Amino acid sequence: MPEITKLFEPIRVGPMTVPNRIAETTYSINSGRADGLPDDSFIEHHAQRARGGAGWIGNETWLMPTPLPPGRGDEILPGSGAVSFAIYRHPQFIPRVRRFTEAIHAHGAVCVMQLTHLQSLMCPSAVSLSLASDYIPHVLDEEEIERMLDAYGEAAAAFAAAGADAVELHCAHEALPEWFLSPLTNRRDDRWGGSRHNRIRFAVEAVRRIRVAAPASLAVGLRVNADQCRDGGYDLDEMCAMAEEICEAVAVDYLSVDVGSTWGKPSYIQPMQYGDAPFVEHAAAIKRAVPAVPVLYAGRVNDPLLAEELLASGAVDLVGMTRAMLADPDMPVKARTGRFDEIRKCIGCNTCIGRVVHGEVKTPLCAVNPVVGHEAEWARMQPAAAVKRVVVVGGGPAGLEAARVAALRGHLVTVLERERELGGMTCLAAKAPRREAFLFYRDYAERELRRLGVEVRRGLAADAEAVLALAPDAVVVATGARPRRSPLTGAAGVHDFAEVLRGGVALGERVVVVSEDDHMITPSVADYIAARGVRVEILHKWLSIGDQIERYTRGIVFQRLAAAGVVIHPSRTIADYGDGVVHARCSHTGETMEIPGVDCVVLSLGMESDDALARSLKGRVPELYNVGSSFAPRFMAEATQHGANAARLL
Repeated sequence: MPEITKLFEPIRVGPMTVPNRIAETTYSINSGRADGLPDDSFIEHHAQRARGGAGWIGNETWLMPTPLPPGRGDEILPGSGAVSFAIYRHPQFIPRVRRFTEAIHAHGAVCVMQLTHLQSLMCPSAVSLSLASDYIPHVLDEEEIERMLDAYGEAAAAFAAAGADAVELHCAHEALPEWFLSPLTNRRDDRWGGSRHNRIRFAVEAVRRIRVAAPASLAVGLRVNADQCRDGGYDLDEMCAMAEEICEAVAVDYLSVDVGSTWGKPSYIQPMQYGDAPFVEHAAAIKRAVPAVPVLYAGRVNDPLLAEELLASGAVDLVGMTRAMLADPDMPVKARTGRFDEIRKCIGCNTCIGRVVHGEVKTPLCAVNPVVGHEAEWARMQPAAAVKRVVVVGGGPAGLEAARVAALRGHLVTVLERERELGGMTCLAAKAPRREAFLFYRDYAERELRRLGVEVRRGLAADAEAVLALAPDAVVVATGARPRRSPLTGAAGVHDFAEVLRGGVALGERVVVVSEDDHMITPSVADYIAARGVRVEILHKWLSIGDQIERYTRGIVFQRLAAAGVVIHPSRTIADYGDGVVHARCSHTGETMEIPGVDCVVLSLGMESDDALARSLKGRVPELYNVGSSFAPRFMAEATQHGANAARLL
């Protein structure tokens, strides 16, 4: 059994003692707070991580008020918000927040509140702030700066009165203090800009206001971006120098360190393509610069053994494992008790942040953990009133979750899978370069089915008669989806993306990918083909491939395609293919173009339901559930939730 010791050592951080080195760093996932204050959903979501063994609960970011002029409304943009209302002045602020802090303290964890001016409306200088937008901000004057600084002190005092153990100034990834720290966005020639000493002044003054307004029992930390990775911005050496000067000027109890931007160059919330803990050396460099200050590292640490290694090396003092605990809130206690095989690892798909905070979903979501966002409901889940014989057809995410939850509730479950391996589309997705983490979920689910005594029959393409022969009380159909066909399907030299990813297709030297997919299929198959030394061109039906790829993943996806020389033709569809020539048509004008010398055409047209079995079983079994992509192709998160929720109904 692997030995873990350092991870569960307590650590003193300023005036607070953290019971272990595992941190839920601050993240915003819309777990509650419809009125801006903690509610039952918010409390249960974060308390579940404290109950599961995390020592540090950062919960969700708290927006600081922006001094908007009279008549100017709030400005809410993806990932940011200039809001005039000071939530800490709400008459119910202290009692409502205290309910939350007491719930966290009941499980022995500390409660850290991040104070955030995350907006692009008012900033140090009139420069373009973001890589992905052209918003030019209002330049803050002296009075506005002073009002913002005073707000830090007022908010910290209110949080201390509500039982918080620490407040954290958000000085990273496009928060206002980072705009002041960076020479790229701070071009002032007054006392707030220019020299390094002046650029750090805003952060230093904010800490000073907190120290004056709040009790000494409140810890104060900074979340910093170790390297902006932008031309004209600061680099790691400059951040080390700024950290040293800030910590000499004012008492800072800890530094929480990440690397990158909110637009993925590189991403500060690294998806699976980055590998494990890719920027930990940046945090280690900052620790060397300020050795007396505890350093927390956040950046794709999804395994307790990896966290132990980072801590044991002395590189950092605490480890942010936020997404790891979204995937499995009990990860800490499982690691502490040696139950490593029961840990459901985060796969790094960024569904949680990309689709929830910046996308179309407005409630918490995790691709591998269907409980996320529904913690209170699942806490009430009961064992089955009557044990049923349940047959699950399909071993992809929807079927695996249906089988797992049904078995947890006490049912007798048999899984029928037509392939020799479980996992469904996750196995195919894992074939693309740097997408192997999809297999984490498949492997976890297989272990859980064995542990729960689920019978799994592989290599069985079950039809209705085979299912009925098992005399089921309930059937869950999770037969998934198949690549959508086109008039070119089956023509010589034309293959769908699934055939290509499975291997064995003779690609030749030049391939055209025909895309009607807006998510990861097109770039994944293009990356897979290009990695084999093949020239790749993409015809995409509309303005850009990958429109539905969340923004923290998009950067590395396009970086890889560009490095491989993949050519993208936007707003182009295929009209015909023959004699090595692709005839393409403009989606807007109908204008045609030819691509000669093409050895192979690969269709990436999205998916369509494989629901024939569900239709043939309708009315023939006592209970029938059609779940996941066999109902309607969507994403992995919908599949796992759909499968798990069906099992709760059995």
